[in-house]
Amino acid sequence: MMNPAWRVLSAPLIGLFVLAGCGGNEEPKVPTAAEAAVTLKDHVTRTLDGALGKDLKVTDPGGKDVPCAEGKVKRTYAAKARDSFYSGDSNLTLLAMIGSLGKVAEYDLTSSNSSDTYQEATNKDLHLRIVLSAPDKGSMVVRGETECLPAR
Repeated sequence: MMNPAWRVLSAPLIGLFVLAGCGGNEEPKVPTAAEAAVTLKDHVTRTLDGALGKDLKVTDPGGKDVPCAEGKVKRTYAAKARDSFYSGDSNLTLLAMIGSLGKVAEYDLTSSNSSDTYQEATNKDLHLRIVLSAPDKGSMVVRGETECLPAR
């Protein structure tokens, strides 16, 4: 014969085990373009600050939805600065920006140009793409965009 306490506890315990097995299948929440743009702006600014950029100037304030496929939109943001360590070497300036971006968040370096003055990086989890460049002596340029994301 079954213990009376087991009869009382068995149904709730079975329900708990069933619910515990169902919780891990949720899709991660995809941010809106505006939400991802806030993170993008922060990462661009912190990358330039961390690379010792001075005289920061926003070159693309973003804030506008750029239409893309399937009714989704993306957002952009860009800024530039001068390096404060006066290296005069675009390669060193780019390396400083890459190192700084690595401290801001985990990005995968995806492509660069042959002159080592351009580097693209992506973060799939945050739905962001950032391009770092040092087009001339002492110049730092960081521009980015979100992936095509829901507008709302």
